[in-house]
Order: sequence, then structure tokens, then C-alpha cells
Amino acid sequence: MKKLSKFYRCLFLAFPAVLYFSYFPIIALGSNETMNFELSLPLISLVIFDIISVVLVIAEKKYKKLLNYKWWLLFPIWTALSVFWSLNTTRAILTAGMLWAIVVAGLAIVLLKDSVLKNTWKTLKKVIYVSSGIAILWCIVQCILDLVGVSSDYSLLCAGCTKEMFGFPHPNGFAIEPQFMGNLLLLPALLSAKDLISSRNKKSLLLATVFAFGVFLTFSRGAIYAFIIGLVAMAVFRIFVEKKKGAVVILPVTILAFVLALNAQGMMSAFSGLGETYNSGINKVINHLSLGVIDIKAEKPAEETEKTENKPIFDGYVAESTDTRVRLTNSALQIWSSDAKIALIGVGVGGAGQALSDFGLSLPKEIIQNEYASVLLETGAVGFILFIFTIGMAFVVIWKKSEDKFVIVLLTSYLVTLFFFSGYPNALHIYLLPVMLGICLQEKRLR
Repeated sequence: MKKLSKFYRCLFLAFPAVLYFSYFPIIALGSNETMNFELSLPLISLVIFDIISVVLVIAEKKYKKLLNYKWWLLFPIWTALSVFWSLNTTRAILTAGMLWAIVVAGLAIVLLKDSVLKNTWKTLKKVIYVSSGIAILWCIVQCILDLVGVSSDYSLLCAGCTKEMFGFPHPNGFAIEPQFMGNLLLLPALLSAKDLISSRNKKSLLLATVFAFGVFLTFSRGAIYAFIIGLVAMAVFRIFVEKKKGAVVILPVTILAFVLALNAQGMMSAFSGLGETYNSGINKVINHLSLGVIDIKAEKPAEETEKTENKPIFDGYVAESTDTRVRLTNSALQIWSSDAKIALIGVGVGGAGQALSDFGLSLPKEIIQNEYASVLLETGAVGFILFIFTIGMAFVVIWKKSEDKFVIVLLTSYLVTLFFFSGYPNALHIYLLPVMLGICLQEKRLR
């Protein structure tokens, strides 16, 4: 049992690094008209982690404490029950199963924190920083490979990530899209910002700059907005809760990281070979991130425009990306409010895509791209209330049991990102990393 415990501890410590491989490599198992069947390293690791969790919890008789966490099971139980009325039974079973895999892992981490997982913070923090640094380095390599013409088959850039889109590549790392890569970098970016506020040494300054640079380099609005809101929450806690000074230091560092990323994107545009310039690249970044509000581009001479045959597809803010999310959210709300039964219990977990298709609003494989709207449509008002109740409990528990409120900052940032996508396969970090950090916070303050 000692060897199993050591292996379990290793899986726990390695998990933040494994999460970066959320889409590459991928094991494709086929598809149907409503979903793709795929396995990734994080999912495989989660299953192994769960199996060992159950063995250790039983061996240490920790299952006797499960009743203490019964309120956390309300949403997962309701989600599992909704399988019976789901419009897509196959997807429902898989989605509910994944949710329960997350729940089992989370509960096991809490139950085993004082035995198998005791004193893990220092190593876990190193894994977070080192793996995140390597991930950012790979993102930079991806950009370089794309600029010199290497195929995305080798650079692993997604179809919408290459220089042909904006005139400069925006990396997705080993994730399916830049928004998930940016999402994964939220933890190291916010944690290093916290370290900077506390220590103000050269190491923390370097780390905070590098990780913030990584978030901006992904060019993911969801991740960038969530990062900024996380920093604001951190400053608020520092000033008004801890009654301490020093939060202002994160402002110049964040600006520096943004300027570095902006310059990189401008230079990549100039070297893209698509008739773009340094200034045009910078303008596209600012225009897109400001949702089209800020536009500083200069008109190109007509002769120059005509000579440029290969031009990027987008010239700035892509309104369609916002409009699609808004449309899908509105469609979900429209279907949810169309029938009293749906409004109360939903169309069943995993049934959102089929519901959109049945109402002639989209294809069966479409997802809502807004976790809150997706939960409301699939599990109804009952499920949505239980979902919000669970989130509320998380905030209350952290506030009461942890002297350090960093996990609240991280959760706040993650909750913002849920407005930009839905589903579990690419978002395991949102549900498990706060639990992992939470057990460390109960032992001592993060340093």
C-alpha cells in the first residue's frame, strides 16, 4: 500500500503538468453526428487517479467521512439523474461520467490530504512553474515555426491559430484552442503575481512577467479578461481584506508583459510575408481585445493594397466570434424558456446540441460556449440553482478555512472563463486545481 500511496502522490504532483496536454496527443475513437469520441492524457490520468483514490480511501477507511461532504454531491446527483430524460443518451452518460470522475478525484484529494497528500505544496508549486514555463516556450516555438512556413501538422497550431488569420500566429500549445492554453496559464500567472506582491524579488518579477506574457501571447480574450479580473480581485483582497500595501506592483508588471506580447505580435506581423506591418499587427491586437472600440490603423495606399495578393483573413476585431457566443447563449435561453418542463428540469445533461438542432438553431455537435447557459438548458432551473449553490459553498469554505484567499482569486478568474466555453474535457483544471491548492492552503499560507 505504501508503493501505491507514493504513486498516487506522484500522480497528484504531476497533474498540473499533464493538464497542458489536453488535446495533443489525442486518441481518436471515432464519432457520431453529435460528438467526437476521444481520449487525452489528462482524461487517462484522471481515470487512473480515481481508481487508486477509491482503493486508498477504502484502505484508510476514509469513506466514513463522505457524509460530511453530502451537500457537494447534490449537483452531480441531479446531473446523473438527468441522463434519463436527456435528448442525447450517449453524450449524457459520458458527460455525467466525466463529472463524477472529477467529483471522485476532488473528494479523494480532500479525504487523503492529511495522510497521502500531506506536505505537497513546495513540490506542487515547482511543477506548476516549471511546466508552465516549458508550455510558454513551446508556444513561442509554435509561433516561430508558423512564421517560417512549417505545416501545422508539425507545429500543432489549430486551424484558426496560424498567421493567415490575423497576420501573426496565436499559439494553442498542446490544447485544442488558444483560449484553453490561456486558461491553463491563469494559475501560474496569478500565483506568480501573488508571489511578486509578497516578495518583490527578481525571481518573482521574472516569473510574473513571463507568465502574464504567455497569457497575452495566446490572444484569447476570455483568458485575458479573466486574468485582469483575477488581478483586480487579488488587489482588492490585499488592500481591503489583508489591509496591506504592495498590490500596485502588479500594474506595471502586467503592462510590461502586455507591451512585450504586443511588440512580439507586431514583429510577427511584419515578418509574416502577408503584406502586414508592425503597426498593423499592433492595431489588430488592440482592436480585437477592445471589441472593435479602439481602432488606430492607418489606411494603406490603394496601390499597396492591390499589390498584396495574400492577406490575412481578419483585419481586426472579429465580431463573428462574439456574435456566435451571444447567439448560442440566446438560443439556449430561448429553448429553456419555451416549455415549463424544460425550464424546470432541462433537456438532460449532454442534450444541448440536440436541442439546438431540434429547434433548427444549430447543428447537433454545437456546444453553447457558455457553461452557465449550458447548465441551465441541460439541467433546468433545479440544476442551475444546485450549480450556483455548489460554487457558493466553495467560496464560503475557502473563506472560513483558509487564511490565504488566493484560491478565491483563482476561482473568480475561472468563473469568468466559463462565460466563454462549456464542457469538461478541456476544463479539468477549473474544477480540480482549486481543490489541489485548497488543501495546501489549509496547512499553511502559500509562500
